Amino acid sequence: MKKLFSYMLVLILLISSNIVPVMAQEMPAIPVDKNVRIGQLENGLTYYIRHNALPENRVEFYIAQKVGSIQEEPQQRGLAHFLEHMCFNGTKNFPGDERGLGIVQWCESKGIKFGTNLNAYTSVDETVYNISNVPSTDQNVVDSCLLILHDWSSAVLLQDKEIDKERGVIHEEWRSRNSGIMRLYTEAQATMYPDSKYIDCMPIGSIDVIDNFPYQAIRDYYQKWYRPDLQGIVVVGDVDIDRIEQKIKEMFSSIQTPADAPKWERYPIADNQETIVCIEKDKEQPNTIIQLYFKYDNVPDAQKNNVGYLANQYLMKMIDRMLAYRLNEVMMKKESPLAVAQSVNGNFLVSAKQALTLAGLPKGTDIKSALKALYREALRVQRHGFTATEYARMRSEYLSALEKEYKNRNQQENNKLVQACINHFLRNEPLPGIEQEYQLMNMLVNQIPVEAVNQVYRQLVKEHNKVVLCMLPDKEGVNIPTEEELAQAMKEVDAVKIAPYV
Repeated sequence: MKKLFSYMLVLILLISSNIVPVMAQEMPAIPVDKNVRIGQLENGLTYYIRHNALPENRVEFYIAQKVGSIQEEPQQRGLAHFLEHMCFNGTKNFPGDERGLGIVQWCESKGIKFGTNLNAYTSVDETVYNISNVPSTDQNVVDSCLLILHDWSSAVLLQDKEIDKERGVIHEEWRSRNSGIMRLYTEAQATMYPDSKYIDCMPIGSIDVIDNFPYQAIRDYYQKWYRPDLQGIVVVGDVDIDRIEQKIKEMFSSIQTPADAPKWERYPIADNQETIVCIEKDKEQPNTIIQLYFKYDNVPDAQKNNVGYLANQYLMKMIDRMLAYRLNEVMMKKESPLAVAQSVNGNFLVSAKQALTLAGLPKGTDIKSALKALYREALRVQRHGFTATEYARMRSEYLSALEKEYKNRNQQENNKLVQACINHFLRNEPLPGIEQEYQLMNMLVNQIPVEAVNQVYRQLVKEHNKVVLCMLPDKEGVNIPTEEELAQAMKEVDAVKIAPYV
């Protein structure tokens, strides 16, 4: 522990000396939660098993896939999501015909309700399936749930008649999701992600592809991307860890990774020197939304599981929370042009790139004033920093919440523990467990001054990598500015003197 403390001091010096990019390479690795058993089969499949008795006699089964709509080619738009649906429509051991019950029928016969405890989702970068709140007292039920994960992994039937039936289901889902805001985000992608694979990657896909793709196309996609080296099994609940591990080895070890499997990769988003301004309108959009992004690169996955990355995440939380408080104060002022103002640190819309995002709803029709108000607060921090009193309050709130979580460490529910494992598998997020996190962060947090927070903030909010997205109702009375007018509005804020926060 003394050695770790000395690393903490090095970390503070790195932050204070503006050498933040190297800290992930300088810091020691964080030990993984000793309560989680992590293993990897020879075929590349990773598994996480954790015993947890809350709720008693219940267990969660998840399979996470490092594949989503970003892996699709133009002629495949929508197949990742379509395949997710097909995983419930017949597998080797749950065919759903005269040979035996399907997955949905079998699960519901055991009280596992489809849509509630049996579900899945497809996003741009991942696909995750779950069987939740399963009674763990019946070993046959537990083994059958593992068998379902096995079938999702490598034994989905993808029969012609089931594919044709599902086209209509996807049609209805596409229709229900074809809202104004979804169309606006979809249209904005080409402008926000120029020369990138992200320009057309929404999981719902193309309705023309859904209606007309040949049967073999989805089978080829399944064989290409659903493979053990891209899959993670997570089992958390009131179970015997040794027994579950042995069952996973028995069921999944024989699955083969294709010899010609394509390389999995993350797709980049280019930097931009000039501010990108995107204005979209739709008749079904009820109000005006302004989003101001400051893009930055994510920490590479290989550099995340270390003390430096934990410090980085803490700094980002402090920035997010203090900026949110300031925007809330701006919003509450009578003269403010903003009816709503928020901030968040996270993905740059749907991409893997990160962004500090400020978002707002104008009170009236003056969009330029609302954008200027958001940008002004971002620059106020960039030029003058957060204050010591703001930081002291946020740090105290953070430590208080962390202590509460630590004191309740024996009352953690399955779903939170599952998500930590999934994040570790998909993005290599740290998995220290609350005991180690509490100890590390209590040592670290009080050593980080407000100057370090301000230093990192200035690396986020720069002259380049700014993006403005404005989504508007397409109706009479809405004054729609031009891209040039919004870009000029930001230059006007750049040119004025901004007083420090009081």
